[in-house]
Amino acid sequence: MSNDEATREQMAVASVEPSERGIDVFAVAVALLSEWRLGLITFAVVAVFCIGVVFILKPQFVATATVLPQPGRAESGSLASLFSSRGPGTLNVGLLQSRSVQDDVIDRAGLLQLYRVTTKEAAREVLNAKSTFTETPDTLVTLKVRDGNAQNAAKIANAYLDGLQSLNDAMGLQQSIQTARFFEDQLEDERQQLALAETQLANTQKQTGLVAPDAQTQLGLSAIANIRAEITNRQVALAALLQSETEQNPQVQTLHSQISQLQAQERHMEQGSGSPVGAALPAGQMPKNNLDFLRAQRDVKYHDTRVISLANQFAAARLNETFSRSTFQVVDRAVAPERKAWPPRKPFVAGSLVLAALMGLVAVLVKLAWRRIAAEPGHQAQLAQLHRAFGPR
Repeated sequence: MSNDEATREQMAVASVEPSERGIDVFAVAVALLSEWRLGLITFAVVAVFCIGVVFILKPQFVATATVLPQPGRAESGSLASLFSSRGPGTLNVGLLQSRSVQDDVIDRAGLLQLYRVTTKEAAREVLNAKSTFTETPDTLVTLKVRDGNAQNAAKIANAYLDGLQSLNDAMGLQQSIQTARFFEDQLEDERQQLALAETQLANTQKQTGLVAPDAQTQLGLSAIANIRAEITNRQVALAALLQSETEQNPQVQTLHSQISQLQAQERHMEQGSGSPVGAALPAGQMPKNNLDFLRAQRDVKYHDTRVISLANQFAAARLNETFSRSTFQVVDRAVAPERKAWPPRKPFVAGSLVLAALMGLVAVLVKLAWRRIAAEPGHQAQLAQLHRAFGPR
């Protein structure tokens, strides 16, 4: 650098210093423009570097799939669903983020090899970072998967749909098994109770002789009434005969004998210890035997009704189990995106140019500030001291 050039630079630096009247804008502009080469070189270097980084960034593609959650019939018809702020979409978003679905996606899409990891935990972390789930105001659920390969992004998004379907099927099968197990246990217990009640009814019929309680009771009461009527007839005939005959008359004795036999038969029918099955009941045992029979018959009817009710409930549960759980319908399966979603190169290039311009200006300001520092005598002595401290000896 010649003496004239050094003098001009010192004058430019001095002109940058604020005077008592303020900053000389023209002098500042002249000082900045005098270093246009440094600013241009800095701008070019920074711009080339940043634009190069922008163009070597790996592009990212986003594949999108959409599903329509559908509540089960039992859920949509319940009173609680009317006051609940959470719909089936929230449930499906939670299921999509579950470990079961993510592991299914990892297996279906081969993410261990694709992400170059050795454990599913690491693959889940990468998958979480690349996946986004959103519930839209119109109750749709949108899932987006970002990847450097468009085909892989679509493959992973569709694997989410297949994994969610598999999880729904597995939960439905588990619910069906639990329902069947519950009703089968209840039915088996009621069938055993029904068998015991039927056995008890049979034993009661053998002990009491009751088969048709109403008919047998009516038959027994009619038989007693007939015997009593017959006794009354014999007594009337005996009283008429005694008016003209003595007790030693053979006909009188015959009537006495017949009346005694009929009375004995009446007492037996009223207080007899038992009767053949299906025969008329003894009058004295009718209340107890009828009550025992009705109790046994009532137990049989109760357990028989329970068995029929449980069987009907079991059939209805198996018929409606598909509709009682939340499902979803695929609106759009993911397709390989044709345009990359990231990086946005035009905004990045524009930002790189702005950054390069700022760096060029900063470089010029730093150089002018350094010259100002170096021009002061006090600073020159300090710089010389630093040079002696760090320079070669």
